[in-house]
Amino acid sequence: RIALEACVQARNEGRDLATEGNQIIREATKWSPELAAACEVWKEIKFEFEAMDTI
Repeated sequence: RIALEACVQARNEGRDLATEGNQIIREATKWSPELAAACEVWKEIKFEFEAMDTI
């Protein structure tokens, strides 16, 4: 939940999740020891996705 809220807030602030996603999640770890532990296990977070709303 913390990671999702951090990403939503960052998007609302105009930040680019594709390029700053890892940093945004890492910054959110200060609010959640569980997220910090998960990030330590995963080591790297990648946002690899294609746009869903292509018109």
